[in-house]
Amino acid sequence: MTRPKSNRQTETKLWYVAILRIFFGYYFFQDGLGKLTGGFTGSDALEKWLTTKATGAFGWYKPFLTDVAIPYHQLFAGLVTWGMIVAGLALLSGLLTRPAALAGIFMTLNFYLAKGGGSPATTSDQAFMAGLLVVFLARAGRSFGLDGWLARRYPGSPLW
Repeated sequence: MTRPKSNRQTETKLWYVAILRIFFGYYFFQDGLGKLTGGFTGSDALEKWLTTKATGAFGWYKPFLTDVAIPYHQLFAGLVTWGMIVAGLALLSGLLTRPAALAGIFMTLNFYLAKGGGSPATTSDQAFMAGLLVVFLARAGRSFGLDGWLARRYPGSPLW
């Protein structure tokens, strides 16, 4: 009779997905930290970016940009900055990786929609969303991350 593999053995076979998770975590954390230290939250940089992108945004997405995001650009600048920092830290540490991957997909999707899409040759947004979906579906935090410990302690939770 064969013994079932331990959770640890199956977790370490996904080490390449953990590298993908760490890559996205590093990217989001660095970008968010750059926004925080670069004065992005205290300036009108997001308003200027959104105003220029709103002309090329998807038609159904333009009202959100012009009526909500642009008038409240300071709030959205803070949300983007801290969202990137928190999602980046979560992905780097492998803690609550699945919610962090969903947050990353949500942020990237909004950037993609604000830009009006673009061809796959000119934007990396599609690749980021696909990569983060892989991180989400593979439960990449269980491999070399804190989610592995949480999954052993609380095995029934869909968060890790």
